[in-house]
Amino acid sequence: MRNMILILLAGWLSCFVLDYKYDVKVAGAMRNIMQNNDLSAKIALDTLVPTANLYGLGPVEELEGEVIILNSIPYVSSVDDGKVVTKQTQKVKAAMLVYTQVKNWQTTQLTSPIKNYSELERVIEKYAKAKGVDLSKPFPFLLEGKVTRTFFHVIDWQEGVTHTAANHKQFAKYGELKNEEVQIVGFYSDKHHSIFTHHTTNMHLHVVNKAKTLVGHLDDIVLQNQIVLKLPQ
Repeated sequence: MRNMILILLAGWLSCFVLDYKYDVKVAGAMRNIMQNNDLSAKIALDTLVPTANLYGLGPVEELEGEVIILNSIPYVSSVDDGKVVTKQTQKVKAAMLVYTQVKNWQTTQLTSPIKNYSELERVIEKYAKAKGVDLSKPFPFLLEGKVTRTFFHVIDWQEGVTHTAANHKQFAKYGELKNEEVQIVGFYSDKHHSIFTHHTTNMHLHVVNKAKTLVGHLDDIVLQNQIVLKLPQ
């Protein structure tokens, strides 16, 4: 009887741990895109989105748009006749995708102004350490609320042009959101440069507006208002 109770207790504890575990995965690598001109598909979204509690981001295959996945719902943007078009769809493949499952988030209110992307990175590091997140491993985070300004781009590579690191942003639609409610999915790691972050930053972030009519790769950010930071529990 005692052994049976111990077995049941061990099983219950393992389920409890699994509820809080997250494992960041990457399909493809940014270095293949930036250095090797490999814009081909590395993963199909419809193989992932049946998974619960899924979050992710990356560029569309052939660099024809941006992907954000929010709680297993994928939103994909592209540029059509000079305008950003965003739709909810699973029928897209990504040239690189970083993704994970998170069932439980711990929430913190950010109340101090943030002037730029670099300052945001330091804030993410600070709160992640304070909340017990293991910074030696990659981790996801969410930002939700009204941003003062965000600067973004949607990649729109021109067919027939050889892609290089030097001309990566030559074909893209640039824009900004001002005083808008947004959701931002981000991934942090100081060990994944050229895999899912650029070599100058430890973060990769995509932003979607409240109406879900715009998804972009976040280039810079200004926060004056209170915003919610969510870290994995």
